[in-house]
Amino acid sequence: MKKYEKPEAISLSTSAEGIFMASGDTLKTCRFGRTKASAGSDTCQECSKSAGLRSTPLPGEESARKSDFKKCVDHLPSKDEE
Repeated sequence: MKKYEKPEAISLSTSAEGIFMASGDTLKTCRFGRTKASAGSDTCQECSKSAGLRSTPLPGEESARKSDFKKCVDHLPSKDEE
């Protein structure tokens, strides 16, 4: 059974008209709660560097860099690919 997520209403000033409601269709998220991977994200850099084991560096370890991001271990689309 899927986890229930409460629907939310969003108002956009740029919309011309229409009401859109989705039921049951949720965005896929990674183990750290992100919906898209990004080489510029500290969380994604550390996750990629550690093969999905952590989102923050270990104590005393240097923070991950943009070059440490290779791919999303949870197979999410990358913001850079849009």
